Amino acid sequence: MSEASGGATHKDVVCPYCGLGCDDVTLEVSGTAVEAKEGVCGRAAALFRRGAEPAPSARVNGREAPLDAAIAAAAELLSHARSPVYAGLGADVDGVRQIIKLAARTGGSVDHYASTGLFRNLATSQRRGWIATTLAEVRNHCDLFVVVGPDPSEQFHRLYERVTPKTGRFLAGPRKIVFLGGAPSEEARAQLEGSTIEIVAVPEGELVEALSRLQALVSGLVPPAGGVELAPLAEALKAAKYAVLAWNAGGLGADGDLVIERAVAVVETLNVETRAACLPLAGRDNLIGANQTFLWNVGFPLRTGFRGGIADHDQAAYAGASALKSADILVWVSAFRPERPPASDAQIIALAHPATEFEREPEVFIPVGQPGLDHAGLAFRTDVVVSVPLKRYRDAGLISVAEAVRRISEGRS
Repeated sequence: MSEASGGATHKDVVCPYCGLGCDDVTLEVSGTAVEAKEGVCGRAAALFRRGAEPAPSARVNGREAPLDAAIAAAAELLSHARSPVYAGLGADVDGVRQIIKLAARTGGSVDHYASTGLFRNLATSQRRGWIATTLAEVRNHCDLFVVVGPDPSEQFHRLYERVTPKTGRFLAGPRKIVFLGGAPSEEARAQLEGSTIEIVAVPEGELVEALSRLQALVSGLVPPAGGVELAPLAEALKAAKYAVLAWNAGGLGADGDLVIERAVAVVETLNVETRAACLPLAGRDNLIGANQTFLWNVGFPLRTGFRGGIADHDQAAYAGASALKSADILVWVSAFRPERPPASDAQIIALAHPATEFEREPEVFIPVGQPGLDHAGLAFRTDVVVSVPLKRYRDAGLISVAEAVRRISEGRS
């Protein structure tokens, strides 16, 4: 940290938003005002930015209220809840841990708002397993990086800058990037300048078939005539020293489960003769950390419900949108960004980003601080195996999700 005129400059700050865990951000903090100056994509710069104005007060039924009164109002609502839903779940590990404890006491279901991609990935790993890699392994070893489906950098903005630079520690020769079924964004092209890029166009709706043909080719079989020309890609995969197939599960269409399963099959086939791996991208706002916290504490992943002190996992019934259909109270948690709660008839307790604009005023609104800015915490990268420590850089008088939930739990009658 260095002192700047009227404030402080913090270097090597961890960005907690998309799941890449970029740790080279520079923040300038003056009082409560924050600007991200270096090592940050446009989306993260906007999310880090804070003005000098004071944080909003808590509100109960649309009227400003002391924090203690809002905590008490939330506790009172939950004491009468019949079917609460805990959703959003944008919090650090400690925040999620406290939500689990509260949900176990009140009953109700718990899900992260961005979990669709996660469960697409989990579906394949549960059915057949897979050989997955990490961001660092890709950066250091991968000589052929195949992007399956839409360009993931639409969500993971610095993906290619972080994992496919021109050279790697154990990489000999140039790195090749192939887009199978999608095309790189302008942002991606800028990051990949100087790299060898190839685009293999796949007609809409035919990606599953293309991957099946690709698996046949890398197996040494001859697929039926017609379809996308994939023989060059198959030969390149077989010749690569370390090929990686990557996808953003949340960006795949309705057949996303099958796309992932076929991509995993290609990797399995390659590993008979050479080395290859998957890079399954999913999650933002500590989705992976939320799922990990559930696994440690409950033994089930997200989309778990609590009834009578017993936990039950059901990917369909306890998905946020499904559970909300019968919910009387929605506890919405979104500390990383001003994400709105979904429309529902349930009463709303919002532990949310101070800038959140609601379509319908919550019964209780408690503005909370962001992990990695307003308080310290722990989050997980998209590749699951790496946790990143988040530090505190300002004091805006905002309570953490963990503290807010703990106090609500203690205040229940």
